[in-house]
Amino acid sequence: MSISVTNFGEYSVKKVKSFMGREGYGFNADLHRGKTKVAFAYDDASGGEIRIDWLTGGYNGGEEGRLLKEHIATLPLVEAEIGEGRTLTIDEGWFISDCVSMYELNKDLRKMRKQCETKTLFRHSNHNYGQYGIVNCSCDDRVRAQLREQHGDVEIFNDVLANGDVPSVFE
Repeated sequence: MSISVTNFGEYSVKKVKSFMGREGYGFNADLHRGKTKVAFAYDDASGGEIRIDWLTGGYNGGEEGRLLKEHIATLPLVEAEIGEGRTLTIDEGWFISDCVSMYELNKDLRKMRKQCETKTLFRHSNHNYGQYGIVNCSCDDRVRAQLREQHGDVEIFNDVLANGDVPSVFE
């Protein structure tokens, strides 16, 4: 999961619903500044831009649209993956898309932390992208040793999460 935005400021999304569309992943979500809902955002996954329906200020969002643009203007440029030295500017759609990605990452991490209370979650080199294993017992030194004996180099998500890091399955 690639998230380019590093500073969401007062902005967050709520009531996120995601789905697969004709051109991949889509979503709809409420955009909030602080505790106030300011817009409804929608990506129909048809290859077009993200639609923002502002609650006030018409098409451009008035004051709320201006505040979002001001915040986005403070964000650093993103280095392009293609073309050495090229940079990209984050726009409103990109920003909201990253808000949704962060929301979903945090939701997945909460679920994983809950699982880690009673199970051991791990990943080894034979797992495909997005896959990981679950041992139906709490993580302890005995389980760690057994996993390393069976699979060699193993990433144990219980330990990764305990250190405040994000497991590689989300990268």
